[in-house]
Amino acid sequence: MRLPFRLHRRPLVIFIGIFVAVCLIFGQYTVKTNTGEIISSEELTQLLKQKPNHKIKDNVDILAGLSIRTRVPFGNPDTNELCADDYCYINGREIKRELLRETPEDTFTFVPGPADMLPEFRNPCWKGADLLGNTKLFCLPYFYIIGFTKCGTTDLFSLLKQHPHVSSRSGKESHYFDRLRRGRSPKMNRRPENLPVSMMGFANSGKFRINLLSTFKNTDGQSLFHGITMDATPSHVWDNEYWEVFHPGYREPPVTNADLIHTLTPNARIIVALRDPIKRMQSAYQFFCAFHVYNCDYPVTKEKFHGLVKEAVGMFNDCLANNTVRGCTYATESHQLATHLYGSIYNVYLRDWLKLFPQNQVMVLQLEERIENEAYFIQSICDFLEIPRFPEDELKEMLEVHHVRNKLKETKRIEYILPETIDILKDFFIPHLQDLVELLGDDKWSFGYF
Repeated sequence: MRLPFRLHRRPLVIFIGIFVAVCLIFGQYTVKTNTGEIISSEELTQLLKQKPNHKIKDNVDILAGLSIRTRVPFGNPDTNELCADDYCYINGREIKRELLRETPEDTFTFVPGPADMLPEFRNPCWKGADLLGNTKLFCLPYFYIIGFTKCGTTDLFSLLKQHPHVSSRSGKESHYFDRLRRGRSPKMNRRPENLPVSMMGFANSGKFRINLLSTFKNTDGQSLFHGITMDATPSHVWDNEYWEVFHPGYREPPVTNADLIHTLTPNARIIVALRDPIKRMQSAYQFFCAFHVYNCDYPVTKEKFHGLVKEAVGMFNDCLANNTVRGCTYATESHQLATHLYGSIYNVYLRDWLKLFPQNQVMVLQLEERIENEAYFIQSICDFLEIPRFPEDELKEMLEVHHVRNKLKETKRIEYILPETIDILKDFFIPHLQDLVELLGDDKWSFGYF
């Protein structure tokens, strides 16, 4: 029985040896080219005058002219107390005590305060030292696409990353703020059983630092660092699962992902997409069953889905006997059901975000509207992000290709919902949609349910 193992083992050992050798050679080359090689501001200006798609290479020290800014010491600047009442004070930030329970230790000590971010960048960026003491540029996203799941966020991401001012390698589904920082797996429905990913690891992961450098294009003649990056994780808006582990004794979460993102990047732009809540549920159920996120009972039928909907609505209503609407919406137990009912209770989640971010920093889109006039809404998003609009002819051509690529044939859609299922769900969602209409101030958010 050992012979086959040895036959397979030898090429594996050879492959590993070659891989290590290549890595060592590459590492020596990188050190050699970086040592003492500092580019002047005049040279950088000349580089920026080159063709628009020019990329700044890693062996160019773009930090040469930047200085490490002095950080605000620990404690309240008025009283010098580290913590008082429900808040703590680190690097000039007022931080909810409960937020410290569910974040890595370096979250607020590593990231400087908003006043100490480098003004050359539109992203929140700063110059700091890594674990080896090397000076690097660290950045957080300029804007976030936070949700909702199955509301066209992937399409939106793929369109926006084609903008010349947006890094083409911006992050999609990083899951840092909803899962990794809490020691959870990037996959859904995973308990916090891993070591939390540090803020240093996230900020220096390459998705924001390296990708931002790929947008060095001097298009306006003034700003050298106009490029921006985004984080498009559509579960950031709702996924605070297993919050009960970090906050025992609470009936609803004292802090959410919104609190952390706002505390770190209070000037961030937030984009959120919504659609008909029942259709969103259908799409999510079909998607998550197909990829075995949930243990779905195959084959999927209308009758089975009807039974699951009744179970989910019943569980939520039972929860309300002893808890608040917000507590039941965030309850981890309800998030384990394949119907994804909780993901369509838009009003509860959005209230948390709008309590922190002013409305001029939050753009709420309706998928049905965007599909009808996609060019208009893409240009509106550019205005919202304060970046130039796409040239009309280029946008038209881009959308034509995009639509062909993403069009889903009707024959591929699965019908699995009964009229009585729709009636149950409409009765459930109408109170939430009424609250959403009041929150956003527009009757279109009723989705025609009333």
